[in-house]
Amino acid sequence: MSAALAWGGVLLAGALWGGGALVAQFLIEGGIAPQSLSLARFALGLPLLWWLHWRTPARAQGRWADLTGRERLQLLATGAAMALNVSCWFVGISHLGAALPTVISICCAPAIVALVSVLRGYERFGARLLAGLLLALAGVLLLVMPAAEWGPLAPGHAAGVAWSLASAFCYAMVVLGNARMPARVPAATASAWGMTAAAACMLAVAWPGGITWPEGGAQWLAVGYTGVVTTSVAYLAFAWGARRLSPTSAVIGTLVEPLVAALLAAALLAQPMAPRQWAGAVLLAGAMLLLVRRGRSAQAD
Repeated sequence: MSAALAWGGVLLAGALWGGGALVAQFLIEGGIAPQSLSLARFALGLPLLWWLHWRTPARAQGRWADLTGRERLQLLATGAAMALNVSCWFVGISHLGAALPTVISICCAPAIVALVSVLRGYERFGARLLAGLLLALAGVLLLVMPAAEWGPLAPGHAAGVAWSLASAFCYAMVVLGNARMPARVPAATASAWGMTAAAACMLAVAWPGGITWPEGGAQWLAVGYTGVVTTSVAYLAFAWGARRLSPTSAVIGTLVEPLVAALLAAALLAQPMAPRQWAGAVLLAGAMLLLVRRGRSAQAD
């Protein structure tokens, strides 16, 4: 049951982030700068996380003063990586649209997480890990391929790819940071501290160039959604689930993000999925099942 709930947490996070990609594209196309959107996302997400932190019983809160210097650095570094991940992703979206930056970020992150996890001794390398990783990557690549043939590259393609790769690296650091978070610090508390650091980083980046504000009710609602739902709720669900799974399993679980984005695009933008995209969804589901079984086998050993 604990493993099922942990998978549910990371899957929920991936689903919310998948919808958030379309909302982010809507806001960026409406004139909001990527750095300002990142700042708004973290700033609006903070009140809910701190409210949940203060609702936690005092004995289980986990105090900053009780943490070692290394643990504090880990929390702050995870928050900074969170800020850089979202900011680079939004800049990539401004160059290439929502789909390709999301694909690059989430496809490359599992490989980075798996490599670092094996090198650091967090998990063992084996045939099932390799098979699950390859299945997931193949599924995502098939899923995000356009229904028609590839067209000409958009202007700024190289810059967009570079920002997206930077987002993938930062996302991998967020996954590893949450997976190795001190067990005595509740997920809500760790998320609140990390997101406070993320908001401070984005304020330092966005303030010198000037902050752009939403215009009209639709943009304000969209910004509120990205702050509360795709940031507070999603990161809290991910932080709770990631510390109960291996780092690679956690990052593989969020690969449902492109599936959700594709389904929403089909439903809301009249862009139906091609047969090869449905085949990618099947491969992605198979990879998750393989990794779930791998996690149970490791626990049994």
